[in-house]
Amino acid sequence: MKKEVVVIVDLGHEDCGLIKDDVESFGAKAAVCEHDITEEGLEELVAEFGEIKGFILNGGPHKNVNGFRPEASEAIYEMNLPMYSVDHASYTGIDMFSWPADEAVRRQKIREFLADNCGMEIRF
Repeated sequence: MKKEVVVIVDLGHEDCGLIKDDVESFGAKAAVCEHDITEEGLEELVAEFGEIKGFILNGGPHKNVNGFRPEASEAIYEMNLPMYSVDHASYTGIDMFSWPADEAVRRQKIREFLADNCGMEIRF
């Protein structure tokens, strides 16, 4: 099995762990990072988990900190990898305004991103 990972960027969602669990339920590896991760931090993720195949920009109700709306770091955008943006106005636009409340729909959106955008081999 190839060592590869999808990185979930914490941009204010109250439960990045839920999205991580969803990703991993398809047999893919996931890691959560802070929005301001550096190039060196991304290199550490690669060393630990393998090739980064894409990013989920995970915005949410806590996306403003002291009046500041965090943005994903330049290091993330510079990797030029597939991105899935949820409740976050990224450079690449918004894919969804919120995660679907229905678990099956949310998981289907994640499955499609992993398989279609990231080209990952997934279970189910």
